[in-house]
Amino acid sequence: MRRPVLFSGIVCLLFLSGCLGSVFDEDIETVLNVEANNERVTIETIYEQGELSSSSTETIEFDFSGSTSLVTIRTFGLITDDGRSFSIDADEGTTIALDFDHHGMYEVELYVVDSEKNNVTTTKTILVEQTIRWTEEGTGDPQSLFFDARPGNDGNAPSYVMLNSTVANPSPFLELNGRDVDVEWTVLNVEGQCMGNREIVENGGSVTWNTLHFAPIDMHEIEMTIHEGQDEINIEHVVALRYTE
Repeated sequence: MRRPVLFSGIVCLLFLSGCLGSVFDEDIETVLNVEANNERVTIETIYEQGELSSSSTETIEFDFSGSTSLVTIRTFGLITDDGRSFSIDADEGTTIALDFDHHGMYEVELYVVDSEKNNVTTTKTILVEQTIRWTEEGTGDPQSLFFDARPGNDGNAPSYVMLNSTVANPSPFLELNGRDVDVEWTVLNVEGQCMGNREIVENGGSVTWNTLHFAPIDMHEIEMTIHEGQDEINIEHVVALRYTE
């Protein structure tokens, strides 16, 4: 005699600890159990002497091996909100790797298809943040750093951008012609200037400007201007695009 089924036709979503998610359909008794090896990663872009040196890619692995069914599982797959989709035959593997090379708050739909053509799904949010490191040494005419605050999936803008910028005014070797330098930071977006700062950097000294800007949009430019002083300066920018759920 078949046992009664409670809540027939309802898909129940169970969130377990860590990165583990489980979906169970009581009609077909198929469980989707997916573990992601990470849900928040940071990609890094590095500029040396104002030229792009490297740009990293982060990979998230989704492990479907904990999924079970009273019938045969045929397919594991995922669909991202930036238009990508991947699937594998369950007989050939249980892991799908997904690469990210642009920041954003990505929604990933995960699914399993069994031999009865039943499809059980769940979603997971992946946060991809970005750090940009820029160095320029011995310059009397600093270049601008441009960065794009638009996410890779055209979704929500970063929650905020942090800028940590240091200007050093090294002393000449013979200490004959060293002088202070008057420098200005200007951060521009499509609407004009959104942040700025101006400092006198003493001969042999350095100045660091730390600032925070919420909900940055579109392209940004960090422009450095030397108003007075002919000394060559060293510049280090660290830009961090961050997301909060």
